[in-house]
Amino acid sequence: MTRNTRLSARYWSWVKRLGKKKALVALGHTLLRIVYHLLLHRRPYQELGPDYLDRHCAERQLRKQSQWIKQLEESGFSVTKLA
Repeated sequence: MTRNTRLSARYWSWVKRLGKKKALVALGHTLLRIVYHLLLHRRPYQELGPDYLDRHCAERQLRKQSQWIKQLEESGFSVTKLA
């Protein structure tokens, strides 16, 4: 298995929680989903990197915070961001 890839990072995180056999099944499921989307959209595979999930979660958290701030301000609250 190749290191420094998104799939490798996912596999090793699953091994810690699930064990090797279940991690392999989960990895197989992920591969099937990737292949399906590649064929559906007729695109080549693009490696996202081993830190993809960390970056994705951080970006999603920032978007959620922005939405919460906007909702509070629309409700009449004054919001101040702390550093």
